[in-house]
Amino acid sequence: MMTYLEAVEVVKEIEKKYDVMSVRYHGVSVWPFLRLYLLDRISRNIEIKASGSVIRIAIRSLFSYNPFVIFKKHNIWLFVGCERRKIIGDKMIHRVSGGISVSFDKCLMVEKPDIRIGHYKRKQIEETNIVSESWLLILFHLILFLSKPFTPKIENESIIQQILIEFDLKYDYRHYVRSLNAKRLALRCLLAITRKPELAIMECPYDSMGYMWAFHQKGIKVLELQHGVAGPSHNAYNAKAYEKRMNPDCICVYGSQEYKYFTEEEPQYAPNVYMTGLYMLEKADQYFCNDIFNDLRKNYQKIIVCSGQQDFEDVFASFIDQIACVHQQLFFIYIPRRSDAILHFTSTNINIARDVNIYQYLKWADLHMTISSTTCLEAQYYKKPTIFYDYNKRASTYYGNQLLNRNGAYYIGTIEDFDVVYNEITRSDFLYLEVFAHNHVDRIQKVISEYIR
Repeated sequence: MMTYLEAVEVVKEIEKKYDVMSVRYHGVSVWPFLRLYLLDRISRNIEIKASGSVIRIAIRSLFSYNPFVIFKKHNIWLFVGCERRKIIGDKMIHRVSGGISVSFDKCLMVEKPDIRIGHYKRKQIEETNIVSESWLLILFHLILFLSKPFTPKIENESIIQQILIEFDLKYDYRHYVRSLNAKRLALRCLLAITRKPELAIMECPYDSMGYMWAFHQKGIKVLELQHGVAGPSHNAYNAKAYEKRMNPDCICVYGSQEYKYFTEEEPQYAPNVYMTGLYMLEKADQYFCNDIFNDLRKNYQKIIVCSGQQDFEDVFASFIDQIACVHQQLFFIYIPRRSDAILHFTSTNINIARDVNIYQYLKWADLHMTISSTTCLEAQYYKKPTIFYDYNKRASTYYGNQLLNRNGAYYIGTIEDFDVVYNEITRSDFLYLEVFAHNHVDRIQKVISEYIR
């Protein structure tokens, strides 16, 4: 089985050899959508399709918020995921897009439920104009189910078939074409019975290209907010070509690094690019003023925060456990990507922190460790060194050209490497990068105001 990055190279090889953009459905090139899921088939030998648990949580979430708010006039529809909320004070805020809904009165937040909890209660959130995306998701699954008996008419379908034969792959590409079209039709149905917005904003639009297709069919502009890694190693941002009707009209990025990528190296991704920073960092500066590790510092030399990742929790947790056993003078706080992750540690100088705001922990920690989580970028903001466990060369491929030793970024593969790097970090000063633009709220308000009346 290939690694993710090896699979990315296979997809690039396919794009060089075949005229993939000529594979069309209803006049639209579907390759940019198909390649995302083909990557899962190549790298993990799986096909990601909706499970029964996803549909059940959508049904349970239908009335979490008043669904009739969708029929009011809103000039902005903001599509977000509940899992990106973080706790600030007594509220669960959206770390990426929270500044938008509180800045624009006529902004409707359309929130996708979290697979574990659905949605947070109204008293836990700031937003008043909010509706669950579950209504759209149920309609999408209904349309997808009804379309199963029909074979989609795909122009130049033989190209996909040739690719699968050459690379010995089994891939239900017709399912994904139906899925793409079902999302388009679901949103078209909603737009037909509501007052359409002037602007759609999406945190993760490449998962919902059908929505972008529908918005563009109605003449509605789409703005993307960067929510994680956005660069040459991410399969959504390294295609040979893009279908404009299923891509954003504008992307708002964290800072200068991504701005350079999308304006110089990959200018075809979106016509307009803006630097807008990250909302959570602004909020964190206001709230997290007290050292939460003050008591621990009496007994330990350094506090190290470890950012877990969903597909690598076992690997990373085991690596940290081995290091902690050797370094009893250090205290490790392991924050799993999902709070329900099952983890076991033998060392007593490790604590698991679930359902916490990692930005608060990063601000007051001495060191940060991860495999390749984007929290390494926030660590730069807080001027904290990051030690990457460079498992399968994942971190060095993502960040090796951006985050260097002089920036407080080190890449290790063994326990012995940690000893060397730790000693070097304690003796060094670093030049941290300005990864995030400042004054996020002011910047994002200015950008959005260009698109709405």
